[in-house]
Amino acid sequence: MDPFNLPIEWALQLLTGILPDPYLTLLRQHLLSPDSSLQTLKRHIMSTLEALFSTLLPILQPLIERLTAYIYASPDVVILASILLVLVMILQVLSWMRRVLMFFTRLAFTLVFWAGMAALASWVYRRGLEQSARDATFWLGKASGYGVGVWNFFMTEWQRYEAQDKARGHAKYDGRN
Repeated sequence: MDPFNLPIEWALQLLTGILPDPYLTLLRQHLLSPDSSLQTLKRHIMSTLEALFSTLLPILQPLIERLTAYIYASPDVVILASILLVLVMILQVLSWMRRVLMFFTRLAFTLVFWAGMAALASWVYRRGLEQSARDATFWLGKASGYGVGVWNFFMTEWQRYEAQDKARGHAKYDGRN
């Protein structure tokens, strides 16, 4: 059994309950047959890789031997490299977690936005355009009145704190220092 055909055989095994037998037979014939285009391509790639490795092995073998001798003589480098590798892996996992979190946050905000648009459209449809405009005007007036109240409260407190600062003798902050 060829180990490179195992993924194909597993996929065909998974398709056994889904596809009828004639289709599975046809797939096995065209994918696993030694004269199929997939098997020919696999043999061509494997022969090319084998030729590449047989060419590179005599060139790289002295370098690999020197590297292993250096690593054996200096285990501190291996420890440092492994610590750096673990650090890079941790940062990669944290980056993936951030991406997943940002995806689901963006998804949630998008869903909330479109749910709000659907609720607004439903509200306009049920109340009618004229009554919806009246309601919107009423609620916008209430919200703007609340906003003005908050602004007035903020400005009153600001002026009170400035007066306390002047009473203590501190210089007024004007941004020029």
